[in-house]
Amino acid sequence: MPSAYSACEMAARPGGLLATKVHFKHLQVATSEGYAGRPGGAQAVFHHEWKKEEAKEKLKRTVEAYRQFEQGQMPAGPGADALLSSFHAVEKELADHEPGPAKVVTDRQIELLLKKKASVLHVSAANYCWFEDPAKALCLKLAGARSAAAPLAGLCDSSRCPQATHHVVHRSVWQTTADNGVVLLASPRVPPRGEGPATGRARAVHAGSRRDRQGSRKNRMTWL
Repeated sequence: MPSAYSACEMAARPGGLLATKVHFKHLQVATSEGYAGRPGGAQAVFHHEWKKEEAKEKLKRTVEAYRQFEQGQMPAGPGADALLSSFHAVEKELADHEPGPAKVVTDRQIELLLKKKASVLHVSAANYCWFEDPAKALCLKLAGARSAAAPLAGLCDSSRCPQATHHVVHRSVWQTTADNGVVLLASPRVPPRGEGPATGRARAVHAGSRRDRQGSRKNRMTWL
């Protein structure tokens, strides 16, 4: 397999991109551009397209969370109050610019108002992280890092981080964790005083009960 480092070194020289293509026997120059990481090359184009799709997905999920909020499905988690404040601000903005009885508020209008909020969203399997203030990120505090451009997913504890929220899409993950905790605690191999599994299950149940306590304007969601 061609060395990306060698390709970068070779492509940096005059006429190097063509030399890279010939040396590594690439069928197309786009392949050489990818290995060389040239600005505007295939690698850069892929990165740009990936970031574009990521931004679209973040915006889609943020709008989805807002629509659930409109239907009375409140988010849970330590960061729920902050997220609800943002949603209430959007709700007020839309109410102040009422389009009239003949029109309805479209997702596009909501997208424009939530675009900034969506830009700080980081999607995880069990929660959403609204990474607005690195100083508040629990993962960075645990790692001893003062600042970062993104959260450290491996150190995420969404049951305690003030920028984490839980939504309907995460319910199955927390339910599975709680169920697995019950099975594990029932195993004869677990010592009676083993606190590890119990702590994990307690956090899962706490996340669910916290979501129930959030309540709603229209109906109360069943979480766990």
